[in-house]
Amino acid sequence: MNFQHLKYFLMVAEELNITRAAERLYISQQSLSNHIGNLERELDVKLFTRSPKLSLTYAGDLLVATASQILDLHSQYLSKVGDINRQYMGVLRLGVSHTCGLALLPEILPKFRAEFPLVEFSLFEGNSTQLEDELSHGRTDLIICFQPIILDGVATLPLNEQQLVMVVPRQFTDRLFGRRAEEVRNQFAQGAELAAFEDLPFILIKRGNRTRSIVDQYFSRCSFKAKLILETENTVTTLAMAQAGVGVTICPELFLRAMPPASFESEGVDLFPITDPSTTSRLVAGYRQDRYLSHFGERFIEITQEVLRT
Repeated sequence: MNFQHLKYFLMVAEELNITRAAERLYISQQSLSNHIGNLERELDVKLFTRSPKLSLTYAGDLLVATASQILDLHSQYLSKVGDINRQYMGVLRLGVSHTCGLALLPEILPKFRAEFPLVEFSLFEGNSTQLEDELSHGRTDLIICFQPIILDGVATLPLNEQQLVMVVPRQFTDRLFGRRAEEVRNQFAQGAELAAFEDLPFILIKRGNRTRSIVDQYFSRCSFKAKLILETENTVTTLAMAQAGVGVTICPELFLRAMPPASFESEGVDLFPITDPSTTSRLVAGYRQDRYLSHFGERFIEITQEVLRT
C-alpha cells in the first residue's frame, strides 16, 4: 500500500464516479481503475461495488477513515521534518471563504511563495460551518474566518478588527438627499444613520452567514425593516449589484478589496461605515491545538497580519 494508492482511493470514494475522479486527478480512467484494482488485490478485499452504481463496501468505508488518518499523519510528519531540516517542503492547506480569499490571497500568496517556493498550497473555500468541518477532520491546516469559532480545541490568532460598511449607489444618495447629498456624504463618512435608507432596496448575503446574522441583529436593535430585493450566497455579487446601482448592501470593510471594478456606465458607490460597536467582528486564523502547525504555516499567518496592517 502506498500513499498514491490511498490518495486515489479517497478521490474515488468522494466522487463515487471514476470519470469525475480521474478528471480531478488528471489521469486516465483506465490508470485510475488499475490503481484501485491493485489496492484491492493487495488488501484482498473489494473496496467498491460496481453495480448498479459505484458505492463503497463495508471494507471500503472503513478504509476512508483509516486512509485519511494515514495521509494526515504523513503530511504532519513531512512538515516536522521539513522544519527540522529547514527545507520547508510540504503542503499548506488553507480554508477560507470565497470573498475573504479573493480579498486577501492575491496579495498574500506572492509574498508567501517568494519565501517558500517548495511549499505546495492547497485551498478550500466555503462558509464558516464548512471551514470548521474541514479543520475538524484534518483536511485543512488552518482557516481564516470571523469569530466565534464553535469548534473545540482550536487556537486562534487575531488578524484584525473588521467594521461593517454600508455600500450605497451614489445615485441613490443623490436622489434621496438632493442638494444636501454632499453634506450627507461627509456626515455619514463618520457613521451611517440607518433610518435614512429605509425606503431603499437592499441586497444581502443569505441567512446562515455570520455577517448576515450580525446585520440582522443590528437591524432588529434599530427596529429597521430592510426592503430586501435579493439574497445571494456570494458577497462579490452583492457588491457588483451595488456597483451597478441595483441596491444597497452591507459587508465587512475587508471585502471591499474584492469589489469588482466599476463599469463605464456606473456612477460609483458611497461607503458609509456602521459604527455600532456590536457590529464589529474579529478576523482570526484558527488551527487545531492537537496538530502540528509548520513553520511556513505560522509564517503564512504573520504575512496575513502584515498585509492587513497596510
